[in-house]
Amino acid sequence: MPGLERGSSDTATGSAASDAHDDHPAQVPPELDVFDFALGPALAGLRGRQSLLIYMHDNPDPDALAAAFGLKRVVENALPIKATLALGGIVGRAENRAMVETLGIPLFATEALNPAAYDALAIVDSQPGTGNNSLPPGRPVDVVIDHHPAREESAQVPWRDIRPELGATSTILVEYLRALNVPVDTPLATALFYALRAETRDLGREATHAERVAYLFLFPLVDFHLLSRIAQPKVPREHFAALDRALRSAQVLGDLVAVNMGSIAYPDLVAEVADLLLAWEGARFVLCCGCFGDRFYLSLRTEPSEGRAGALMRQLISSEGAAGGHGTMAGGRLFRPIATDSERRATFDQMVSRLLDLIGRGSPPSAPLIGS
Repeated sequence: MPGLERGSSDTATGSAASDAHDDHPAQVPPELDVFDFALGPALAGLRGRQSLLIYMHDNPDPDALAAAFGLKRVVENALPIKATLALGGIVGRAENRAMVETLGIPLFATEALNPAAYDALAIVDSQPGTGNNSLPPGRPVDVVIDHHPAREESAQVPWRDIRPELGATSTILVEYLRALNVPVDTPLATALFYALRAETRDLGREATHAERVAYLFLFPLVDFHLLSRIAQPKVPREHFAALDRALRSAQVLGDLVAVNMGSIAYPDLVAEVADLLLAWEGARFVLCCGCFGDRFYLSLRTEPSEGRAGALMRQLISSEGAAGGHGTMAGGRLFRPIATDSERRATFDQMVSRLLDLIGRGSPPSAPLIGS
């Protein structure tokens, strides 16, 4: 895929993005306030380093991709340092692939990189110890920027900017760019803007004043033709076959919709289906599960009035896997391999039963969402 390189040099570019380039710094309206984070000392901690390897959570979403892209721009503008974006897993969802390809986000597969060759490590939209990223074990991390709840493993990181009250990690990077008056070109602005839209559903889900400020700052810098190509990508026939299979297998248990998708083409598909099914008028909770290879993935969505998806997913997974999330959306995966159809069905049934207990629904009768 354009923008995804499997070598050790950071040279990937996107032709569509480079055609719309603006080197002029955006003017910051005085009424747009900036968070009080000590960015100067944080950057000073990287002085003397020559190379920074930036990780995201595996199978990154738009917020992780844009935040990593933004951090690369921040550090390379402020310091004589070269930053490389490390991709763990795959970019599977059509919109996310279109984002990488259209905007020329330079990703390098983790298996083709040698972390020891870099003298600093960063991670965005995830943290050490979560189990959902490809950080090398035992290697200290220098930078953590995230909007999920802080973890104990992040406590000793020198540059630690963790703000769980925010709706997106990209919001923090917009703040950095503004605070340093870094030139924000069209590809970067469009990436950050799309991330804010996707992560907060057009500022309607878990968005704060900070997201609205970032949105307004980026708006005049965005190429909306590129944005349309990202948000409305062409998809293969298999995509619709997977959605059809998901809809036909969806079960209604009171106000919970549960879906066992079986084998899936990419991990993000469980989140895509969960988002889709929460639109059903009877749904307050949606749990969607599927296996990518032998890895069992889960995605949970809740109505805003519930506001505890992250906590529920962590309880649901417990010590059996990695889990994360916040108010209305959460995801996880199990550590143990799940290889056969019977194992998938048994694991799915177990997770549904656990979730019903956690939300106090007992054992309601099950009925198909569609069909008979």
